[in-house]
Amino acid sequence: MSLALLSFALSGAGAASGAEKDKDDPLAWVPPTHVQMIPMMVPVGNTTVPITFVLEAVKRKQTEGICKRMPLVRDAILTVLSREPIPVKGRKIVTKGVDVRILNPINEAVGHTFIKRIYITPGAVKMGTAKVKRKPYAVIAGCDNILRSEKARDQALKAAQDH
Repeated sequence: MSLALLSFALSGAGAASGAEKDKDDPLAWVPPTHVQMIPMMVPVGNTTVPITFVLEAVKRKQTEGICKRMPLVRDAILTVLSREPIPVKGRKIVTKGVDVRILNPINEAVGHTFIKRIYITPGAVKMGTAKVKRKPYAVIAGCDNILRSEKARDQALKAAQDH
């Protein structure tokens, strides 16, 4: 019986140390599929309202490229919505079709087709808690986390090359 407990304890300890190793290894990080933008005040009807945009990347590895070009993305959104604000019907914000209107200008602004779909949520959504209804398996992160983990991976690679 003690042999069974010993083997169980050893197998559990090995699994825990393996999990800790993956957690500490910056090269084991998997990029998210979606980038949640910081909520923006955008023109809606005759006023401005906070709106949260979630950008779906064409490929996982392109989320870093999206984050590096986030000022261009924000400018493109504001340019399009300043010309034609998001409509309001019966005190409700109508976001249908807005994603299609801003998708091409965003991709043109960043110079590449990085974004394949945009999800729009009226109001300010806490970072990392946005829900993409059509894709429950989506991994969502903000640019702060994406760029921070990129920097950690670069430092780890540099340290590995120095040794």
